[in-house]
Amino acid sequence: MSDRALPERRLRIAASQDGRDAIVLAVADSGTGLAPGAREHLFDAFWTTKEGGMGLGLTISQTIVEANGGQISAAPVPGGGTVFEVRLPRHMEAA
Repeated sequence: MSDRALPERRLRIAASQDGRDAIVLAVADSGTGLAPGAREHLFDAFWTTKEGGMGLGLTISQTIVEANGGQISAAPVPGGGTVFEVRLPRHMEAA
């Protein structure tokens, strides 16, 4: 969101329950959104959109979420920006 003027910067964090089975955490910003073709690489190790970025944050996040039986995804926000959504099961199976 660094390319937006301060009054235009918005970050929305929401948590909800999806039926009885999942908890959903959504983080949406008002940035420029995803460049064409970026969505399929977001979770690739060492792939980044940030100058000076390492490209590990989303890869590590995905590994943690999936290790706990969940899913993580990204989608464009109408009007600009991106929303990341994490879905985690409410109950984990005992190992």
